[in-house]
Amino acid sequence: MHKLKYLLPVLCLLGLTGCGDQYRPVANPIIGQGGQPQTTHYAFVVNSNPTGNSSTMQIDVSGDTNLQIQPSGAGAVAEAFLANTTGALLTANSLADSVTEYNTITTFSTTTTISLLPGSRPIALTSTAPGFMYVLNSSNNSNCPNTGSVSVINTSVLAVIDTVCVGPSPVSFAQLPLGTKIYVANQGDNSVSVFDTGAGRISSTITQSQGLGLNPVFVVTSTDSNYVFVVNRGDGTNPGSLSIITTSNDAVLTNIPLGVAPTFAYVDTHLLRLYVANTGSNSVMVFDLSAINASNNPVLPTLATVNVGSGPVGITALPDGTRFYTANSISNDVTSVSATSFSVLKTVPVGTTPVWITGEPTSTKVYTANRDSGNISIIQTVNDSLVSNMPAPQEDPNCTTNCALQRPMMILTF
Repeated sequence: MHKLKYLLPVLCLLGLTGCGDQYRPVANPIIGQGGQPQTTHYAFVVNSNPTGNSSTMQIDVSGDTNLQIQPSGAGAVAEAFLANTTGALLTANSLADSVTEYNTITTFSTTTTISLLPGSRPIALTSTAPGFMYVLNSSNNSNCPNTGSVSVINTSVLAVIDTVCVGPSPVSFAQLPLGTKIYVANQGDNSVSVFDTGAGRISSTITQSQGLGLNPVFVVTSTDSNYVFVVNRGDGTNPGSLSIITTSNDAVLTNIPLGVAPTFAYVDTHLLRLYVANTGSNSVMVFDLSAINASNNPVLPTLATVNVGSGPVGITALPDGTRFYTANSISNDVTSVSATSFSVLKTVPVGTTPVWITGEPTSTKVYTANRDSGNISIIQTVNDSLVSNMPAPQEDPNCTTNCALQRPMMILTF
């Protein structure tokens, strides 16, 4: 049967969902297309348009030039590369209930629109096996009238072949690197749905009574597929926590206390670390993944807790292992942190409400998607200085004066 994979939106933060909850697009590290080494690298920016077609920008990393703009549907919020292909990129269009596909290798190639069931409101995408892309739908549709769902796209025909119901109000999902399961965080009933990709069905549901923390908002996996880490935001009474799930039996191994209102996690595949953004307490916690991978120890060692800017919602680490960076959505800046001493090296002002941050494969630049100022900040890492703020496309392409810009939401690089 079909195989699944994960890749993954800040939508309360993004302004596309109600204000009590928050969710993020999920993304796995992107392996460069066409083999290694590569001499040219690109950044792909999803820009959301609430009034018309959204867009994807392709930026040449070496020259900071906008190579092309491809259209997508209204309310685009997430993107993912199709696994093991030469550049097929798909975007999730939340307001249009659709997915847009195009080939990034061919400039201005034809785009294809894949329709989802009405009311689906897709928020994330993932693909780890060739031939299939999986879409996380945050709302109910005719197949799943009371819950969210995962749509399965057969990319050889660019059509949905199955829609599987998960829990209510899903906000994040993650696929094991091996591709055998997908884990979906359902904020509506404080559960995690486990999707067996081989069988094409939900194999189990992990609940609070089974040890899961309160208000799950984000999911990532270990590099060896043995563990799933669920960030639980908690509430005004209960603090945030990190639930560790063993994938061999889909049981909660332990819960680790976090800071106030954690919302995001990032796996550093080079240093084998897990970073968690505590958005409410303006800090990042750093955990040693190599310890749990090596010894099956249920206690995930904490390496550091670093105070950063206000409202951190995104994290990225340089492939060269020297630094990690946080996008701070309230203070409108980026914090650069040493990956060895865990000291803050610099604070770099960027655009308004940065909601996503990513580096590129050569560790020379970092990009932020600034939702409310409609631009992309480019930081050169040699001295952690701002190179430029590149504007997103206009909401109305026919506008001539005082034109509103689309809202950058997510950036992937290869």
